Amino acid sequence: MAELIPAEFVFSQSNLQTFSHCRRQFLLRFVKRLVWPAQLVSDQSYVRDREAGVRFHRLVHQYFLGFETPLLIQVAAADPDQRVLTWLEAFLSSPFASLEGHLQPETLFTTLLRDRPLSAKFDLLQINERTLKIYDWKTSRRLPNVSVLKKKVQSMVYPMVISRVLAVRDEMVNLESLTMVYWGANYPDQPMEIVSRQEDWEAFESNITSLIELILSLKEEEFIKTPEVRRCSWCEYRSYCYRGKTAGSLEENLEDSFLDDGIKIPGEILDPWG
Repeated sequence: MAELIPAEFVFSQSNLQTFSHCRRQFLLRFVKRLVWPAQLVSDQSYVRDREAGVRFHRLVHQYFLGFETPLLIQVAAADPDQRVLTWLEAFLSSPFASLEGHLQPETLFTTLLRDRPLSAKFDLLQINERTLKIYDWKTSRRLPNVSVLKKKVQSMVYPMVISRVLAVRDEMVNLESLTMVYWGANYPDQPMEIVSRQEDWEAFESNITSLIELILSLKEEEFIKTPEVRRCSWCEYRSYCYRGKTAGSLEENLEDSFLDDGIKIPGEILDPWG
């Protein structure tokens, strides 16, 4: 009998965070890969937000690839969404536009936990002799509290994955600590930093391993619906669960959209099947 979660399934912060929110949604989206049957939110500005965010991420990626800044500004100025230019100008005026050291934009790293692949794709990785910083660009409308960010899967998976990868390679960094920097384009003067060390990475590894082991241990019927019914109003799969036909408002979902926006450049989105 085939495994419910096949060996080639790639775990990521996105699908693990989805599981933490709702086991049923994880099953429908990442395992069964069903077509989204419902509108995510009632406000179509959500779609515009995501599309504008993707274009902004592309411009920042191109900036770190060495594209000429005036050209990028010209592209942003011609964008149908005026916010893209505002975000780009905010980025270019920030200290993040003049980072030094070894910079790797849009880089994917993978490690194994219990012989299962776990991947993380960084918007930008900055490596110096003894320091490492992970940068994650956000374009969401609301800024969460740092204490909330620390509890999210992304804040555990990203530093844990890169610390394991560098430990195996034994190159470039004699790593004592690393910093994860969340920068919200709508809040350019309020970057949020989370510093972690070896004891934190070990704790993260333990937590994520336990989460993966739990997922692998479940039978299909054990992927239950979330008890937090409010989340169902902005879930694309709510009709499968008979939890309403009407989409929730964008305002209700603002915080989660920052914490797990999943915005990446089209064609480079991490596929859960690898």
